[in-house]
Parts: sequence; C-alpha cells; structure tokens
Amino acid sequence: MSEASGSEKVSFLLEGQEVLTYDRSIALTDQQKNYLEDMDKTLEEGFMLAGQKVEQPDLEQKTQFVALNLVQALQKEDDKTAIILFSYLVDRMPELKQAKARVKESESGNKIGIEFIFDEIKPEGQKLEFHPKPPVMH
Repeated sequence: MSEASGSEKVSFLLEGQEVLTYDRSIALTDQQKNYLEDMDKTLEEGFMLAGQKVEQPDLEQKTQFVALNLVQALQKEDDKTAIILFSYLVDRMPELKQAKARVKESESGNKIGIEFIFDEIKPEGQKLEFHPKPPVMH
C-alpha cells in the first residue's frame, strides 16, 4: 500500500474503546482463508437480520450480520470468535479503516449500532487550544 505507515491497521471500537486491531500486512494462512470461504457459504444460505429473514444476502447484509455477531462475541468475552469475525470483515472490505459499535439498552432489548469507516480516521474528541494574545495598546 502506498499510504503512510500505520494505515495497514484496522481497529474495532466498542463504546469508543479499541478492542481489536487487525494488521493487513500479515497475510492470512490458507487454513484461515478456507475458513472465511466456508463462512461465506454458510452466510449465503441466509440468516435473520433485524428481525427479518434475508434469503440471498449481499455483502452489506453479510458484513452487518457478522459485525452484530462480533459485538455479541465480545460481550460474552469469546475472543476467538470475535477475532475470526473481525478477520472476515477486514478481508471482505479491503477499504475498511475502522469499525465502531455502540450498544443501546432499551426495554425491548439491546440495540447495536455499527458504523464502518472507509475514509481517513479522525481521532475522537480532539481538543484544540486557543491562547489569544492580549491586545496591544498604541
């Protein structure tokens, strides 16, 4: 990649905290690639997303489903599953720079919001300080 160093890293944030980092410069093994292909075949069979059956999912629906399951794996502290799911997201979305997830609790259950970032990552809450000079009297 021709971008600045560090651009090969993709991070997953949960509630604003970085919980996973993926280094694209480290190639997947053949076994890992085969596992992701098997995941794709399973996803092709369809799944429930937001309470609706998805019969023939496109890439966007697959990545939403995988990201939601990733958050659930993190909540259960199932790191192995979380890493596999994050590998799927990064592998299937080559332009992905960062993924952010937030969980909102409600009376009807938890609602998970996922945001995929494909352009430059802006630090959250960057603070700019301004120190005005006192006026000069002539």
